Amino acid sequence: MSKSRRATGPRKGHLELVRGRDDARLFIHLLMNFLHRCDQDRRGLYSGDLDLAAVGETVGLAAIEAESRKADFRDKFGSFEAIIGVEGQRPVNALTISQATGIPRETVRRKLKLLLQRGVIVEKTRGAYVMKPGFIQQPHTREMIDLGMRDTLQFMNDCVKLGLVRWVDGDTD
Repeated sequence: MSKSRRATGPRKGHLELVRGRDDARLFIHLLMNFLHRCDQDRRGLYSGDLDLAAVGETVGLAAIEAESRKADFRDKFGSFEAIIGVEGQRPVNALTISQATGIPRETVRRKLKLLLQRGVIVEKTRGAYVMKPGFIQQPHTREMIDLGMRDTLQFMNDCVKLGLVRWVDGDTD
């Protein structure tokens, strides 16, 4: 986001399907292709194990969820170049991850152990996990993130180019 955008605040409005349900099939086709590409990328980072990906990503999301809504945090850590230390992350436990993902708690525990061994996460306190500082900055991880961002932009641009979505100004409520 540019500095001028930050100064004026986010633009109010939302995206909507141009023709509503009449475009649903094409929109869902593009969305499913996007999700398929994302899953391929995630398999590359997590040795083909999408449950492992879900557990690792849930740790990462929970760690910064509350802080990421604050402008000063986004300014400081908006770039993947910025490393977030253990102290700047909120930990998450196996039960919370199980509830968030639908993966059985014992499976989550096994996946957490594997993520610890691989250096993806660290234990902040007993049974409470955060992303290992610097993991995201590793070349292979950054490559997967870059692919994900490319795929996301391709999906969004395809939706715009095909006239499926448009921006509607105003309050979203």
